[in-house]
Amino acid sequence: MDVSPPRSLWCGGGGGELLAAVNTFDRTVGGYVVAIGVFAFIYTTLQLVRHGVRLTGGQDLQGKVAVLVDFAGDQVTAYLLMSAVSAAIPITNRMREGADNVFTDSSAASISMAFFAFLCLALSALVSGFKLAKQTYI
Repeated sequence: MDVSPPRSLWCGGGGGELLAAVNTFDRTVGGYVVAIGVFAFIYTTLQLVRHGVRLTGGQDLQGKVAVLVDFAGDQVTAYLLMSAVSAAIPITNRMREGADNVFTDSSAASISMAFFAFLCLALSALVSGFKLAKQTYI
């Protein structure tokens, strides 16, 4: 399976610099963004299943443990998403200076969706942080 960028990326004025930027994106940042996106998807899917089981009357984690898992998981996942977004933005902007095409548009869309996922998880982290603060420890 060939995952290289479209052939039109290295046609034209960008030359070697653009090709180097695309290779850097493919090998480092692109893989990081995809890996963090997959991790966030798996985490939120497991949380959805866990809360679905809890709502249907099934057994959940103990109260304090569940709140800590929610809070820590939301915080870590939101941080990783923001880290992936901030790593991808400079390289995508550099590639867009050389050529604005489907590859760079897809990269920008990926960045936008990762940022939206970050906002959702940040809101979830606020809610789980509020639940954690309301816990009684006595």
